[in-house]
Amino acid sequence: MIFLLMNAALATPPPGLMPALESELERATTELKLQDEAPPYWVSYDVVDGEFATFFAEMGAVLSSDVVPYRIMRVETRAGDASYDSGNFDAFGESNGVLSVRLPLDNDETAFRRSIWLATDASYKQAVEQLSRKRAELPPSDPAVSELPAMLPAEPVVDLSGGPLPLDPEGVKSTVVYLSKVLSEYPELEQGQAAGRDWQGQRITVSSEGTRLVTDTGYTVIRVEAVLKHSDGSRLRNGRWWVARTAAELPPMEEMEAEVREMAEWLVALEDAPVLKEYLGPVLFEEIASVELYRQLAAGEFVGTPPEAQGRGMFGEAPISRPTARVGRRLMPAGWTVVDDPNAQEAGRYSRDQEGVPGERVVLIEDGVVRRSLNSRIPSKGAEKSTGHGRSMGAERREALPSNVQVSAKRARAERALRRKGLRMAAQTQNEGLLVIRRIEPPAMSEDMDITFMGEGPGAGLTRPYEAYLLMPDGSEQPVRGLQFSGVDRRALRDVVLAGETAAPVGVMDGPPGPERFYIGAVGGLPGSWAVPAVLVSELELDGGGGGDQRVLARPE
Repeated sequence: MIFLLMNAALATPPPGLMPALESELERATTELKLQDEAPPYWVSYDVVDGEFATFFAEMGAVLSSDVVPYRIMRVETRAGDASYDSGNFDAFGESNGVLSVRLPLDNDETAFRRSIWLATDASYKQAVEQLSRKRAELPPSDPAVSELPAMLPAEPVVDLSGGPLPLDPEGVKSTVVYLSKVLSEYPELEQGQAAGRDWQGQRITVSSEGTRLVTDTGYTVIRVEAVLKHSDGSRLRNGRWWVARTAAELPPMEEMEAEVREMAEWLVALEDAPVLKEYLGPVLFEEIASVELYRQLAAGEFVGTPPEAQGRGMFGEAPISRPTARVGRRLMPAGWTVVDDPNAQEAGRYSRDQEGVPGERVVLIEDGVVRRSLNSRIPSKGAEKSTGHGRSMGAERREALPSNVQVSAKRARAERALRRKGLRMAAQTQNEGLLVIRRIEPPAMSEDMDITFMGEGPGAGLTRPYEAYLLMPDGSEQPVRGLQFSGVDRRALRDVVLAGETAAPVGVMDGPPGPERFYIGAVGGLPGSWAVPAVLVSELELDGGGGGDQRVLARPE
């Protein structure tokens, strides 16, 4: 109960913080100026203030337990003007005018002002240096930058009514400990770990454009992972995860426990499962696996944020800086629709993004073709304004990121229809059964580094299956192990021949489409959700392998 009271005390900005932000913003816009350089034309302070409750447990024993306050300020200054400024330029790791600093936990206005002043001064100097580098590499007259504004427009907003939702550290801790203890009942398992985080706070935004905004921010995530060492030395893994806006929105404990036991029993049963050396043919993705299929292959295709512009380099040509989202591209079969809605009451919900722009419901794909893209205030060709999807972690730039995505097929078919069709297609490709993928590991939990060099063949394209089986013509199911995808890309989404009903949304923790997804960790990232159907893909290729270092020392009794 004490934590609920502490968190409730954060319902307004900390005493002294708003006056400090206002005072330093006034100084930055009226007094901050280097000799022979223009003053900053845009300054933004973004303070995230709240509490983290993070827990790790193994086989029922607590490994770490932290409940700590969190008060971080992101300051961004831009040098130049609204047509051409220091932003959105990659200077190969050089500082760019965006800083993330800790603020004092004591509510002392003088201490706040000192921290804000130092960060603003450093941020402005970086922005001036960045602008100088950008002018040298990509001057304002360069076609690579001249056709776009420095930032997309946004209406300033004044709303200080927001505040954090309740924190429940004891509830999350007990859930983590209990679910990890369930795994201790399976002696065959080598590891049985659970991790959980409850993060609730408020985001306080003050900008030179006039925005004064306080909104709630946070999430609750639980992850459970089990590892089994097969007799041939193979390391087999499986996992379960739940993401919600608050701890109160997590599924009942009985439901989570049942899923954890199902996970453990699947792993134990793999001791008798064969390695499927190779498979080329139709693949059926059940709903949970289909979430990763679409999240990993489709998200980047409708995110409109382009990569940062780069200089012309030694060959005198500027690389093309454009988003992967291409309006007009056929991404899915005819009749398919994809919608993103930040206001949906799911794990990724929010009313305004981290730039203060209202989250907009966007119909991304109609009739299988990309019609619109998700945008932050980072300019891209064809985008007139942000769709309210600008989010990031730490001092990263505010890229567009999916929130609550729903994928719908033109015609939904029953599960038995997908299976019958898949078995007929498998027989045509001379496979003894239809490969069914039940679960795929999320990027945050992947242990693979899929780096492909020229001449080595295609990369995987998707993370490894956690659970897969062969559906035999007689209806029996044969679990298989050791599989890895080969050469999967967005074209697989056009090869869907049948789909089921769109399933209930599944919460995910995510980062911008690309490599960053693999580094957010078990309890990091930004929350979202995906609601997708089970799908039958006409052809995919997977390779399998087993074996490894076998245990020498027997398991302790």
